[in-house]
Amino acid sequence: MSRKNLVFSIVVALAAGVIMIFKPAQFKAESSFFVPLTLLEKQIDQNGMGFGSPLEVDAHLELMDSRTIVVLVEEKFGPQATYKVSRTRNGAVLLETLAPEAQLASDAANAIVVLTDSVKQQMLRQNVGQSLRFMDERVKELATESEALRKVLDSLRFEAQTDSLALAALLFQKEHQYGAAVLEWIQAQRKQEELKDYLQAPTPRSYIISEAVVPTSPAGLPWWAAGILAGILALVGLWAVDVMKK
Repeated sequence: MSRKNLVFSIVVALAAGVIMIFKPAQFKAESSFFVPLTLLEKQIDQNGMGFGSPLEVDAHLELMDSRTIVVLVEEKFGPQATYKVSRTRNGAVLLETLAPEAQLASDAANAIVVLTDSVKQQMLRQNVGQSLRFMDERVKELATESEALRKVLDSLRFEAQTDSLALAALLFQKEHQYGAAVLEWIQAQRKQEELKDYLQAPTPRSYIISEAVVPTSPAGLPWWAAGILAGILALVGLWAVDVMKK
């Protein structure tokens, strides 16, 4: 090993250490959680227990990575706070945030989980609201249809008293139609009430495994470790070049 290579490696190490000293510090905070069941009726059926399926986890991750959440995070914490999400091997979600201040990193990590749940709730309520509006119209249509069939049925019953076989057959047909229409109307009313309940009920929230805590030290290698690593890499690289020249 030549003295020249050693001196050069020391210079590289010092330069890397100085760069790391003046580089703005970044603090990293982590939060992990399980994605809840999306549909409220599933959670009720399971007595409030249960985690989201892999498909629901993927959808939750897509939402967290969406422009909607990114904009909300920037509005609340500024562009200096960044984050990334990933799935752990046990099916949970890991959220990592980076920020120039330790408290900011921790606050952002915890808030992003809540923000995502809030946006998800708004989306689900919007979908339920659309279904409810459709069901409202359907209930009105079925009510009108049932009432019209009832009037026809009453008229036929009166006319059937004349002992007409043809009217008796038609009366049987209309009674069947009326019964089917009333049954569908009742089922639609029940679904309408269910949708009203879902619209008012809160959606399941993420199950927090570990909340983000305020980091005590910046993320990454300390300045001296970065300098040593840079020096070693430079020395190994120069040694490899010398070996190749021989």
